[in-house]
Amino acid sequence: MTPSNARTVTSEAPAWRALAAPLLFDVALPLTVYYVLRSQGTGQWQALMLSGTVPVGRVAVMLAARRHVAGFETFMIGMLAVRVVTSLFTGDPRVLLVKDACLSVAAGVWILGSLLTARPFAFQMGQYWSAPAAQHGRDAAWHRSPALRGALTRLTVLWGCGQVLDCVVGVTIATTCAVEAVPALNRAKGLALLGLAAIVTVLYSRHCLRRRGLSLFGTVPLRTRHPRVAPRTYDPQAHDTEERTSHHDRT
Repeated sequence: MTPSNARTVTSEAPAWRALAAPLLFDVALPLTVYYVLRSQGTGQWQALMLSGTVPVGRVAVMLAARRHVAGFETFMIGMLAVRVVTSLFTGDPRVLLVKDACLSVAAGVWILGSLLTARPFAFQMGQYWSAPAAQHGRDAAWHRSPALRGALTRLTVLWGCGQVLDCVVGVTIATTCAVEAVPALNRAKGLALLGLAAIVTVLYSRHCLRRRGLSLFGTVPLRTRHPRVAPRTYDPQAHDTEERTSHHDRT
């Protein structure tokens, strides 16, 4: 199987599978590893460090399978590298938790900074999950449609600001709550904000499809809308006129 075919198969996988992998390897397994290690008497700092290796392993396997690195994947690798390197300079678990929360603002800055590039974050995400054939169509639609560019720009602002808010709330939790509770609270907070942003994205995407004929993340971004034909109402006077005209034509 060639890399392009592998990407096509991945892109055609069910949506639940694409969402389940990050939730499992970035949320559920790290939490499980942390609390299992703590129950066995492992120190807080060591448990936090070891639980952080799970997402690193997932990214390594993903890159080995795809054999190429996209822009979004480069950002993920950079975030994980910063987490690992900075963790080596402190043995305070609370500092480690605050630092992890602050990584969200780096994600927010990166997402908002993509507005200054040729393709914003929302467009890049659509390309990331699309098959190669669909990527070409989406790229052409990006050049043709100002409405598509505006809609994806607004979604990029939404996700970038959401990450900044995630950082503010995460730092507050990390500095005020008990260390043992912070990993679970921050994961729950992250899922809540992610879910809210996803709901807004879905609702806005449906609005664009219904009102403007734009499929923001579909394989055919620009849909041709057929004009609605108003239902014909019965007019007695017009009906009589048509009957007389028809009778005159027959005679």
